[in-house]
Amino acid sequence: MNLRSLLILPAAAIMFTSCNNPVLDDEGDCAVHYYLRFVYNMNLKWADAFPSEVTSVNLYAFDENGIFVKEFTGRGSALSEPGYSMELTLDPGNYQLVAWCGLYNDGEEMTSFTVPAPTPGVTTLEELTCSLNTQTNEEYGEYSDKRLYFMYHGDLKVDLPDSQDGEDYYYTMPLIKDTNHIRIILQQLSGEDMDPSQFAFNIESADGVLAWDNTIASDVKVSYLQWNRDEAEAGVSKKNPEGIYQMEYVKGVVADLSVSRMMVTEANDFALTVTNLDKGENIITRVPIIQYALLSKDYYELAYNHSMTDQEFLDREDEYILTFFLDENMKWIDNTIYIHSWRVVQNNQSFN
Repeated sequence: MNLRSLLILPAAAIMFTSCNNPVLDDEGDCAVHYYLRFVYNMNLKWADAFPSEVTSVNLYAFDENGIFVKEFTGRGSALSEPGYSMELTLDPGNYQLVAWCGLYNDGEEMTSFTVPAPTPGVTTLEELTCSLNTQTNEEYGEYSDKRLYFMYHGDLKVDLPDSQDGEDYYYTMPLIKDTNHIRIILQQLSGEDMDPSQFAFNIESADGVLAWDNTIASDVKVSYLQWNRDEAEAGVSKKNPEGIYQMEYVKGVVADLSVSRMMVTEANDFALTVTNLDKGENIITRVPIIQYALLSKDYYELAYNHSMTDQEFLDREDEYILTFFLDENMKWIDNTIYIHSWRVVQNNQSFN
């Protein structure tokens, strides 16, 4: 081999290993790839529950001018696989990504919530909303008496770089759970039987429509009604005539309601009313559930050694159990309430 051949070899090696060379258009994958991962750890376990809870993903990409570009979807068992990610087949550039997870569950129709299909090049970011599927009647106006499927929201700004070397880029979108289960327990301290069908439960709020950034997008009131009512029985420690505390079993009613996102901005308006249908009167009138729920935040901050804002706590907790005690006249004894298993004495505290 002469000196001329030795000088040519390095140049040839560079030519055949560069992704920029047109000679290698069919040799390997030199394209850039963008992948989006999802994580749902905004809960009180601080653990990622995305693989076990999320059943569908609808991701909407908007350009830097806030105009809709493309939708991506994912469903089924693939979402529960370790390391699941969604490939973003987008041109390099800046995008606002918005995800609604849980629109599709056990069928081909959107179930608990609906996001209207956006039009590429037309729909703006502000026009992207997620609406609770409600019914309407004269008594309540818009209402929901269904057990809501879990719904999650996420939004993320991304800069998708241009690359000449076929690199892979990964991004992570955190999710917030937008659905909550509220269990209301009524306990009759007199020990009398209670007929569940004689009680109606209604939580009124204005959170039926959520904007792209997960804030409330409408002031239309929605009534959340119970999707389940049942009998209950629980032990209560009561003092007998001799002054000795004994365990007695009292009757009660349990009601389950599903609601949309609970927000601090709605703390005064997210209100529970319980009606005694037999007497035609309210036994609980417009109790501010969010404000009561926040009374248990201190315990969780202490238990998990994690300070939280009020909104973070509401986003991390997705199940609330509130117990109200009724006297012999079926009236709420309004100075005491149990939140989860914690007794809170109000001492005439006002929530107004």
